[in-house]
Amino acid sequence: MYQNKCPKVKKKKKYQQNPSSCTAFDTGDENRPKIQPLSTTRETRMETMLQALRFVIQGAGSKVDSAIRKNITTTLLGMLGHDEDATRMASAGCIGELCAFLSEEELKSVLLQHVLADVSGVDWMVRHGRSLTLAIAVKSAPERLCGKDYYETVTETVLVNATADRIPIATSGIRAVGYLMRHQLRTEGGSSVSQRIITQLVKCLQNQSSDIRLVSERVLWWVFKDPATPSMEDSLIKPLLKSLLDNTKDKNTTVRAQSEHTIVNLLRLRQGEETMQSITAILDSASNELLSECHRRSLKKIASLPDSNEEIDDTILT
Repeated sequence: MYQNKCPKVKKKKKYQQNPSSCTAFDTGDENRPKIQPLSTTRETRMETMLQALRFVIQGAGSKVDSAIRKNITTTLLGMLGHDEDATRMASAGCIGELCAFLSEEELKSVLLQHVLADVSGVDWMVRHGRSLTLAIAVKSAPERLCGKDYYETVTETVLVNATADRIPIATSGIRAVGYLMRHQLRTEGGSSVSQRIITQLVKCLQNQSSDIRLVSERVLWWVFKDPATPSMEDSLIKPLLKSLLDNTKDKNTTVRAQSEHTIVNLLRLRQGEETMQSITAILDSASNELLSECHRRSLKKIASLPDSNEEIDDTILT
């Protein structure tokens, strides 16, 4: 007698949904397009809101009611150590912009209790948030940050940040050095930049990390991009130029290319070759030879083209 055996039906594997990646309207169908996780969606909304807040502060910061301003400041200060990089950076950008509009008492509290406070034992993300805030504050309100009350502490903190072991903190410190440098040049002229700042930038240009070298080059490129910013004295240009010339032979192609663009701005080659001619008189023969070779190979061509409008502020989210 024959036994009727039903053919075995292969059971479909049940779709295993990872609870940690649950998404809005997620049906578990692997063929459906994935929708962003709710946590990611929340963070994106937060970043967009903070970016919008920053632009409101820029345009109408002086018109914000003092009570509202204090509440906003307190909330933003609490987000300087946020786990999400973008949220932390956007919050820092907002506080930095606010520094131009805070009362003297509010500014003193923000700077001394947070931005310029001792970082011993402080989590690196909080240190990062503070260093970003300081950079944007120097950019947005240099007259207040570089006044007699805060200049020494601001300069010291900026230089310490630029030497931090964490690259994100170091790069924000280097940007702050650039903002400080441009303010000094614009208010006091070409001999005003302190030797400590020049020395620190040379060290950054020679750093083992290509990220540090690249940011240092970009910052210098930005400082001298605007022809209205006075050029430095030849004695201050010389050590920076020598390091940049060395970087034109860097193994990293991006560092190598950026160094050439930075030299063009440092020597003001779009405005003529006067600065280059005067600097050759104090350069050693090896550096002069390298500069001539570089000028023939690329500098002349770069100088004939319009400069980029890129921004070095990494707290402006794109």
